[in-house]
Formats: sequence, structure tokens, C-alpha cells
Amino acid sequence: MGQMTNGVHRHFVLYGLTEYMRRSFNRPFTADDVLKLLGRFYNLEMVKPDDEDADFLSQEEDFRLPQSYFVDEEN
Repeated sequence: MGQMTNGVHRHFVLYGLTEYMRRSFNRPFTADDVLKLLGRFYNLEMVKPDDEDADFLSQEEDFRLPQSYFVDEEN
């Protein structure tokens, strides 16, 4: 059940869910609480990335905004 996401993203997802639950139900939730609730409704093993996905997700590319994004300051 702890394999919902990998790496640092897992912590951000769990933090966001615990905060959402805390605000919605006006009581504290732990990451384990959230994972147990998700496990009741979803097969978390099915959302675990396989080896092919892990290779794809670990690829890095340079990001550049298209030139059309920049305002032409001369006009």
C-alpha cells in the first residue's frame, strides 16, 4: 500500500491529501490514515508504476517556453 507514488512526489501527494482531509473533517490525519482509506477503495498495487513507466518517468528534458510566450517589447 505504501507504493502509491515513488520518490519525493509521494510525500507531496500524501501531505496534500492529509491537509485536505484535515480541513474537510476538522480533525488530524496521518499519512498512514490516508493510505489505509485509499486502500479500502482502490487497488493501490494497480497504480504502482511498472519498470517501463519508471524508465519513462525518470527521463529529463530541457524545458523552454516558446518564443510566442514572450512579449515583443519593441512594439
